[in-house]
Amino acid sequence: MTITLARRIALGTLLAAPLLIRRATAQPSDASAGVPNGAPAGQPSAVPPGGVTLLYCGDSLAQGLYLSTQPPLRRRPALRVVNGTRHATGLTRSDEWDWVQVARDNVARNQPDLMLAWIGANDFRPLVDRTARARYQFGTPAFAEAYGAKVSLMTRDARERGVTVAWIGLPNMRDSAFAGAARKLNEIQEAAARAAGALWVPSWDATSDPTGHFRPSLPGPGQTERRFRADDGVHFSDLGYRSIARLAFAAIAEQLPAFAEPLTGAAEALGV
Repeated sequence: MTITLARRIALGTLLAAPLLIRRATAQPSDASAGVPNGAPAGQPSAVPPGGVTLLYCGDSLAQGLYLSTQPPLRRRPALRVVNGTRHATGLTRSDEWDWVQVARDNVARNQPDLMLAWIGANDFRPLVDRTARARYQFGTPAFAEAYGAKVSLMTRDARERGVTVAWIGLPNMRDSAFAGAARKLNEIQEAAARAAGALWVPSWDATSDPTGHFRPSLPGPGQTERRFRADDGVHFSDLGYRSIARLAFAAIAEQLPAFAEPLTGAAEALGV
């Protein structure tokens, strides 16, 4: 899906990190490289009177996002941030942590206006379906179907309660095999999330250098480099999480004007 250069520049201006700006303004090579082209139907037309309640859902990636953004955002009345994350979880093992049900419960309890999901760092293992007594190997069509169904259910459950849903795609990974698996999961997540009415926010370009390889740091003042990713090559530094949050907020604000004011203000408060 191609996105005009003008729209990418508008997104890039909201990001302080030079790398993110360069990547945001680049012409995408495939559908996973850009923000959604047109918001799903049924999205809000105005900000709720009491401000926006944002629910984070997901594994340790989403947990890091919450922990890095909650302190600078907690005093902003226009945006209330709620933690619905859980480390060491994923969509492949509902017997250990059922994200479909957990997300449903979180939405019912917190009544968010916006749910931001970021999940998949642990989802390269077989998907276990205890109800069907089945085990689907990663990379198979059966895995893709079952995994996509979970993404769809999480999205549809929230959408039926009037919640806007956005999914952040998995980032580039330092290990090449892990990066390849992340790309496959992104394809499944994006197709299922979009079909269920969610916004898709890719992070791949923003976490890659100009040659497409894993980016561990961002340019700082002068000739310095600022740490962007964690030592494990999967997670992020505090700077990295705040940069991804700004990317997500900008993409959502661009597609949904009702959220533009609170999310743009929140992005500014995060700094980078």
